[in-house]
Amino acid sequence: MRPTPPTMSPLTTIPMLMLTGLKVLGRATAAAGQQAARNFKHKPEGSPDSAPVGAGSSKNKITSQLQMSLDEAHLILNVKRDDPLDVIQKNYERIFAANGPPPPAAKPEAHTTPASAAGKKASKAPTHSHYLQSKVFRALERIKAERGEEAEGGGPKTEAGKVASEGEPKTVPEGATVTATPPPPRSSP
Repeated sequence: MRPTPPTMSPLTTIPMLMLTGLKVLGRATAAAGQQAARNFKHKPEGSPDSAPVGAGSSKNKITSQLQMSLDEAHLILNVKRDDPLDVIQKNYERIFAANGPPPPAAKPEAHTTPASAAGKKASKAPTHSHYLQSKVFRALERIKAERGEEAEGGGPKTEAGKVASEGEPKTVPEGATVTATPPPPRSSP
């Protein structure tokens, strides 16, 4: 007859299993941390510091410089890749104006009372977003950079190289002071 092996009591088995499990978990956590540190330090050859991983082609340089891909620019302006520049420019102007501040409110007429003027203002005015305007502008800039087209025309250029015209809103750097030019005097009949 064979002797039976001694059985361990549950009071010693459970703590041993817990200790073994904690050791395994600790080793796995340490290994994962070491791998994460190696991944963080590794930079593939030819990739810029903060740009997506990939080859150093000119398209990737434009994407990293302008912080926007060409596909994202087309989505923002709601245009297709093969659309001509005049269609892209029209979409840009429409979206830029839609996210711009509303025109200055006209002064209330003399015969209206303040209560009736307040009732007219009760309708919610559209809001504007400097952030969305900047995204729309950067999208147009990205598409123009991809096509290699420079802004043409004899008008004064803004900081971004965009030709400024009289009827078009001018881009002002954030935090800059803008002085308003008064409108030309109206001739009274």
